[in-house]
Amino acid sequence: MKNKSRKWIPMLLIALFGITLYFVEFSPYSSNELAKYNHGYGTFDMKAYDVEQVNQVLTNMEPKGFTVYRQYFVCDYLFILTFGALQFYLLYIVYAFVKSKKIKGLLYVIPVIRGIFDLVENTLLLIVLQRFPEDINSLVKVASLATQGKLWCIRIWCVAFLVGVVGPIYSRRKGIRKLFF
Repeated sequence: MKNKSRKWIPMLLIALFGITLYFVEFSPYSSNELAKYNHGYGTFDMKAYDVEQVNQVLTNMEPKGFTVYRQYFVCDYLFILTFGALQFYLLYIVYAFVKSKKIKGLLYVIPVIRGIFDLVENTLLLIVLQRFPEDINSLVKVASLATQGKLWCIRIWCVAFLVGVVGPIYSRRKGIRKLFF
């Protein structure tokens, strides 16, 4: 009974992730839609940016772009949650063989930290949109650092995920009994 009741969890996670991915990438509130109003730049997240670049993009952005960008953030906050849950679940699956709670805890903290960086980034960029054209330099600098932290967490998560997938295969082929503690 317990196993049957949990089979819907991965399907729900994938569905929610897919829905929120649609909203941030393809909906009328997406980064692609925003690009129509800021000369193809799109959103600031997922790329490096600085104060000068943000000022330039926002100065040249059409007024409708500010509305779309604010709506994008609503979708992106939901995406942060679903992406984090999916990252957590995938690590849970690929590291099911690991006995050490310390190692699992260290792995599970990666999507949490990524989510925190993403929340900080979004919140600061939303404040930037509301305050622009006032002085936004400090906000942009901290948001940019949060973006870089988020991107590093995504890279670390990808490596951890690949190790979790490939590690057991490699250890079986080489006859290694214990790959992790």
